[in-house]
Parts: sequence; C-alpha cells; structure tokens
Amino acid sequence: MSDQSSLQELAIAIREKAALAGLRFVFAESCTSGLCAASVGSQPGISEFFCGSHVTYRNDSKAKWIGVSPETLKQVGPVSRQVAQQMAAGALSKTPEADIAIAITGHLGPQAPAGLDGLLFLGAAMRHESKINLACFEYVLPQAARAERQCLAAEKALHCLVRILELHQAATQVCHAESPFAVIGSEEIKALLPGSFNPVHQGHMEMLKHGSMEIEHDVHFELSVENVDKPDLCVTDCLERALPLCVQHDLVLTRAPTFLTKARLLGGVCFLVGVDTIARIAEAKYYSGEQSRDKALEELRELEVRFLVYGRTMDDSFSTSSDSELEFVELNSLSLPASLQSLCRGVNQTQFRRDVSSRDLR
Repeated sequence: MSDQSSLQELAIAIREKAALAGLRFVFAESCTSGLCAASVGSQPGISEFFCGSHVTYRNDSKAKWIGVSPETLKQVGPVSRQVAQQMAAGALSKTPEADIAIAITGHLGPQAPAGLDGLLFLGAAMRHESKINLACFEYVLPQAARAERQCLAAEKALHCLVRILELHQAATQVCHAESPFAVIGSEEIKALLPGSFNPVHQGHMEMLKHGSMEIEHDVHFELSVENVDKPDLCVTDCLERALPLCVQHDLVLTRAPTFLTKARLLGGVCFLVGVDTIARIAEAKYYSGEQSRDKALEELRELEVRFLVYGRTMDDSFSTSSDSELEFVELNSLSLPASLQSLCRGVNQTQFRRDVSSRDLR
C-alpha cells in the first residue's frame, strides 16, 4: 500500500529528472483532488518545471476548464480511457509552456458503480517540437479506504511522470548517439521483445505476458533507433513509439539494428521473436555470404543468446502483411542452419497465436 513517504520519494525523483531533461509539466486531476500537485509542490525549486494542476472534479469543470467533450462524458462517463486522454490533451493545450501533461480519473469508492470500483485511468500527453503524442494507462486499485486509494492513485500518476521524463532523456541520448543504449525500468535484462512498434498493438502485450511466463522472467521491450533497411528514428519518432510502452513495462532503447549488435551490448539474453524474423536471420543475403552468417551465428552461441520463436501468418517471402496468400508458419516448418536451430525454442499455435501485424494497423 502507498503512504506519504512514497509520494515524497517520487516527487524528489520528478524534480531531479525534470531538471536533467529540462522539461515542464502540468497535471489534470479528478479523483486525486490536487494530491499530485501538493506532493510535487513540496519540492524546493520545483516552480522551474511544475506549471500547475487543473483540479477538475466535476464533469462541468472538465468540459469548461480543459475542453473535455460533453458528448464523450455523457457517452462513456468520466472514468474512461477517452476522457483521461482528453483531459491530458486539454491540460497541455491550456498550458503552452508545458511539455508533458498527466491526467488522472477514477472511482475510488465507496459506493462506486458496478464494475468501476477502484478503476483508474491515466492520460499522458507529450509535446516534442510540433508533435503531440497521447497515451492512456489503466489500473485497478486494491480494496482499501478511500484516503489510501487516493494516495495509491497519486502514486500511479507520479510514477507515470517519472517514466516519461526518463523516456525523454533516454530517447535524446540514444537518438543523438550519446549512448549506445538506455534502460527505462529494471537494469536486470534477461529477455527482450524487439520491434518497431509502429504502432504498438495488443499482440505485443500478450506476447510479452506469455513470454515472461514461458521463460519465468520479466521481459523488456526493445526499440532500436537504427534499422537494417529503414531510416534511423529521430527523437520525435522514438517518443511516439515508446510512450505507450514505457510507463507500465520495462523498455530498452538501443542503437543496435541486428541481433548480434544487441547481444554484444546486452549479453546473453533471450529474444522473443516471430518465425518471420528467425527466417530472415538465417538468410545469407543479410550478411556478406554464408561464411559471414555462420560466423555471426557462432558468436550468438558464444554469447549464450536464445530465441523463443512464435508462429506467424506470412507469405513465402516472410512478409506478415502481403497481397499474396498467407499461411500460419511455426518454427518446425522452417529449414534453418543447425547452428541457429540449436538456439531456438518454438511456441506452437495451441500455446499462443495472434494474427495481428503493425503494418495492417497503419
């Protein structure tokens, strides 16, 4: 459970990280009634970074003060993903000097409507250059007295701000080549789910959950700002793709376009990948020939890299989004070099299957 000391620890972290990032922030608070602002405002010198808080407890205040749609409030209610995002977007719009807005809305009880007791939504809006990115995060608070739940809710909101400040710092360092990688969350990296996350979808989240149970260890998402056959990501692109990931999950940003460069940076990790990715790793055309490929695979083995391989719906060219006929392919259907096969463990479709692709969602 939460207490005032944990709020103060988060407030101290926010002051330090905001100073490092050089960013300003604003809150839009409903169920926390200004507790986020009070916690952060206790820090000396915080006025350089903390713009203020819109405490919009009632629907009318949400609509008139920060522009939440009355129609949305009527259709889905104030405790909803849509309202949390509109609160964050409205607070950022009303505060031009702010770079980040964190919004919070929820039912803390007692006597909450059915299905809403303890339900909490955090909205995040982040401005970088001319681009504004939005994200929303859902939580269900444990049973507790209202005052304790209010502290818990404020803790979630302050943690959200800490992670977003860390993301900005990490994206700046990695995209500007000041560091080869940066970690948001746990420094202990045992497994990675790499991807472009353009956009993030539910399949990514379910694969992460399944993989963590399979290997019995937490899994980090990994986003490389360099890619073998695509342009590098700029800070704005990196923030857009990583924002939905960085608050509730651990994340690694790298400048490592290949699995070998990832392994050299991070050691002998387990990669969660689709069968389409493993098929490409095996293709000599991505190297300077079979000899170069075999040397790379041998180094992966020496680094104790492993692959947990998920089946994918794809065509003959390993594309998961194509006008050609697609079929579901598992690891045991591929003809791989023995050196690569020995590093892989397959997940069959009875264990996990999600036919969704970021390309199809764009």
